[in-house]
Amino acid sequence: MSIKAETISLRPRMLREETLLEDPPRKYMEPHEVKMKLYLKECERLQVIPVSAYVRKPTSTALCLQHYNMGPNGARALSAALLLDTTISFLDIEGNSITSIGLSSIKEALVDHNFITHLNISDNKLGSRGAVLLEQLMLANHRIDTLHASRNGFKDADAEYFAHMIKENRTLKELVVSGNEFEEAAGCAFGAALSSNETLERLDVSWNHIRKRGALEFAIGIKENVGLKKLDVSFNGFGTEGTAFMGQALATNRTLLELDMSKNRITNFDLKVMVKQLAQNDTLQVLRLGDNLINALGAIDVLQTVLALETSSMEKIDFGTTCVDQGFLQVLEELKTLKPNIEVIHGRIQNVYIDLDMKPPEENPDQILSEFSGRTPDDALSDVDKAEKGKTYVVENTTDENDNDDHEKQTRKPGSNKEKNELIEHNEHELDAEVLAVTGEPQTQMALVDERDGAGTVTPDI
Repeated sequence: MSIKAETISLRPRMLREETLLEDPPRKYMEPHEVKMKLYLKECERLQVIPVSAYVRKPTSTALCLQHYNMGPNGARALSAALLLDTTISFLDIEGNSITSIGLSSIKEALVDHNFITHLNISDNKLGSRGAVLLEQLMLANHRIDTLHASRNGFKDADAEYFAHMIKENRTLKELVVSGNEFEEAAGCAFGAALSSNETLERLDVSWNHIRKRGALEFAIGIKENVGLKKLDVSFNGFGTEGTAFMGQALATNRTLLELDMSKNRITNFDLKVMVKQLAQNDTLQVLRLGDNLINALGAIDVLQTVLALETSSMEKIDFGTTCVDQGFLQVLEELKTLKPNIEVIHGRIQNVYIDLDMKPPEENPDQILSEFSGRTPDDALSDVDKAEKGKTYVVENTTDENDNDDHEKQTRKPGSNKEKNELIEHNEHELDAEVLAVTGEPQTQMALVDERDGAGTVTPDI
């Protein structure tokens, strides 16, 4: 049995140089991959379905997630990813029913976020608690310049949070709070806030209930404002008071470029008061007055005011579906001659003149014929017509006489005694003549007749 001897070296084995310089392999993840991994993990933890639009485009600058029904937990999962996001500048989560619970998580993610500038959080059932959270968010975040919060069920008392936001925030340029339940108190709060704001450029409070004193105070705030460019107060109820004070605001305001007062219960009288003040405004470019309680006369007052102001900057006037008449078209034609680029929207055209003073005099057809052919109507008549001209014809009415005779016959009583006697005598004379012509003895025949009448069976032999 042989034993193989092995040589064991005590000298350490030398490693290759490149092996010493290499680092162990690692997997490097991009920032958007880390963000997406975190989002998916949060969705799994909260047991919600990830939003496919966000998963497909994690690096997009605009994130539009309208009507995905995320709910409060979906908003919480999204807020975790927003903490690491540095690319999104436009965030639209309208119609997801996140409620104030989901908004609380979104607020925590956006308080220190320096990239998102546009936030649309409309139709999410935020309620009064949501109004408080939005105020806190906008006072802490100085990057968001556009906020849409329509149709969230905000009450009249919640307007003070938005008013405070308008007063204190100096970066907000566009605020849309339409379709809520703001009333008179809200109008007063917004008016006071607008009087001291210089940065807000667009405000939309349409589809609310701002009227009476609220509309009055709101218009006073517009009068003192020096920054607003677009204002939408349609579907409220400004009526007589609000329209009159809005006219005073237009007389002094030089920054407002577009005003929408559609569907505000404005009458012809209210509009007449307003346009007197509008005659002093040469900066307004767009005016919308559609579907109010006005007719063609109110629309004519607006056109005549713009026509009389040579320095007017008006580019578009919208009367909605208001019907107009022929007088309106006359004024519009004059306005188009002076301002060819102006756009006027109106309803159906009626073939009448509501204002009779604008109706042109009726034209004489004989005068039109003479101007067209150079001949008078008498000259245009033929010789036969000239010969027949001036003659008088008398037509006898024979029909009436015949009708009278027939009427007498119908009304005559045939049973009178006088007529009976005359008829009997006439018949007797005829009978005598016939008898005499045959026999020549009428007396004998009369006796025979009498005898026949008495017997009832004797027949005379003639």
